[in-house]
Amino acid sequence: MLSFFGRNIVASEGEEWKKYRKISAPAFSDVSPRNNKMVWDETVKVMQSLFDDVWGDRETISIDHCGDITIPVSDVNSCLLNV
Repeated sequence: MLSFFGRNIVASEGEEWKKYRKISAPAFSDVSPRNNKMVWDETVKVMQSLFDDVWGDRETISIDHCGDITIPVSDVNSCLLNV
């Protein structure tokens, strides 16, 4: 099941795993702290806007679909990173 979409870091071992690990490692490191900080800062702004402008003073917040939160955040991050 782990290889449903093809070979990947989760479904590999040995030299193949090392290859995938080397390719993916920069995305999970602090190689570019300036970019990581920028993405974090913008994500905080989006979430703060959701609390202030969308959810207001509600005691309880119901979310019907995770996209209601993840799409605004990913849209901002995509723009920031030009992806």
